[in-house]
Formats: sequence, C-alpha cells, structure tokens
Amino acid sequence: MLSQTRRALEDFDNQHDFERMAADVLNSSAYSDVDPAAPGGGPDSGEDITFHDGETPGVAFVTLNKDIKSKFKYDLNKKQSSSTIIALFCNVVVSPSTKLEFTKAALSKGCRLDIYDLERLRSLLDSSQKDIRRRYLHIDDEAAAKLRSEVTKLIKFPDAVPDNVSPPSTMERILLDQLPRRLFDLLLRYEEVDIKEMPGIGQRLHNHLVAYYKFRKQAIRIENEMMSKVGNMVGVRFPAAWQIYVRYSLMRFGGASMETIVSWGDFLNFSITWEDAEKVFSRLSEDHYHQLQQGSLNHMAILFSRCKR
Repeated sequence: MLSQTRRALEDFDNQHDFERMAADVLNSSAYSDVDPAAPGGGPDSGEDITFHDGETPGVAFVTLNKDIKSKFKYDLNKKQSSSTIIALFCNVVVSPSTKLEFTKAALSKGCRLDIYDLERLRSLLDSSQKDIRRRYLHIDDEAAAKLRSEVTKLIKFPDAVPDNVSPPSTMERILLDQLPRRLFDLLLRYEEVDIKEMPGIGQRLHNHLVAYYKFRKQAIRIENEMMSKVGNMVGVRFPAAWQIYVRYSLMRFGGASMETIVSWGDFLNFSITWEDAEKVFSRLSEDHYHQLQQGSLNHMAILFSRCKR
C-alpha cells in the first residue's frame, strides 16, 4: 500500500516550504546553528541551509528537481563555503549506487555527505518527526486524527456526545449554547502543540481554547465578587441563597427581563421571591457592577449566546 507520506513528498511543489522543512528536519536531527540561506527566495549560491555538527560546519542542498544527478553535480560545482558536511535533501529515491557516486564526489571536495532522500524523509516523518509531517504535509498523526474526530462529532452531533463536565461558574451553566464550553473542555484533554499544529483548523481551535479560558477566569472572578457583594446585601446567611441572587442577576445582566426569567421556571428557594431577586439586581446595577451591562459579561453573553434558566 502506497504511503500517504511518500505520496505527499513526491507531490511536494513548493521549494521554499521544502527548504523550511529541511531546516526543521536538521534541527530535529541534533544539528545546531541551522540557518536557511534564502527561505523567502533569492540567490543562495546553491547552498540553501548552513548548520553545524558540533564544531564542524555543514551546508544543505535542497531540491525538488527530479533529475537529482544533474542537480547534485551542479550544486556541488557551485559550492563556495568551507563546510565539510553536505546534507542533500530531495524528494526522489537515491539508489545505493548513486549514493556511492555522490559520496565519492563529495569526498573529492573534502566533504562528508548525508543524504535525506525520499525514503529516508518518509521514515523520519512517519516516526520521530510526525510534528514536521503534520506541519508541512498536512497529514494527521494519531493524536491529531483523534482530536479531529472528536471535534467533528461534537460539532455535528452535540446531543449524542455525553456531557460529563460540570462547569465551575454559574455564568457557564446558564448559557443556552453550551457548545463553546464543551469544545473547550474537549480541547483541555490535548497538548497545545497537538492542537495548534492540527492541519486546517488547528490555529482556530487554539484561539478558542485561549479565548474561552480567559472567559472562564473572568466569569469566576466576577461571580466571586458578586457573591461577596450579595452576602453583604441580604439577610439570608446561606451562600446557597446568595447563589440564587447571583444567578438571577447574571441572567438580567445578560439581557433577560424579569418576566422572561420567570417564564423559564422557578429556581428560587429559602423564601426568596422574584421581587427580592430583582431588588438585589437593581442594587448591583447601581453599584460598580453597572459596568457589567456594557463590559465583560455583556460581551460574553453576545459571544456565547443568550442565557437560559
């Protein structure tokens, strides 16, 4: 069966990206001081990347030219530096006899040759350098494939995916649209690098992870401040009762009217009435919490949909 990685390497047609990939491969292969000579284009005297192996300087020839014999001979003749290692990167198979021929030619220039041909690159990218494969060939590894599957399933069939996470803030619990929160909880199970380098949608998923984390921290902070305020306002001394006032006030700050909240169902307790809850909301609105109407929670309500009971 033809390897997906091999096929992608054979079809690679962007010289500049191939040079960038070669530089990353060299970095991952324990070479140091890896420096692409002309990653954005321009003359490079045939020497696309410079690097070191300990104290020994090296240069990389990077090519997508299928006529590898002519290209290697051309680049070797142009070689101007005093580098004593040559790393050849190409996306064709270099036969054993051709490797021997290239090695002898390099030795005649006083250089050691390290060949990264199609098959060697495939082996590296399918094993120890899957992150590079994902970045340049856009091929999922096991973690990325699992993440993509779980994200797709959650977005397409949210009601079929169990939700076993209890949100830490009231604000999150009363949001009508729970999908942003559930997506965040799913992403938390993966490493950031696996999320960011997921082909196609990785950066957007990572942006959501960061944005929702900021939202959660802010929601928890505001809720704690409101709990403290409410505790000093009301005669009931039970934090569970304060939570009722906070819940009602968050719905009101989120844009719901008293009548709408009442229509969602009764969540009152401890002899608290809707009128009591509305009075607490009014006092919070008159206090410094009036900023919530035009500030963070209002923005959250717009961003993550309206509130519900």
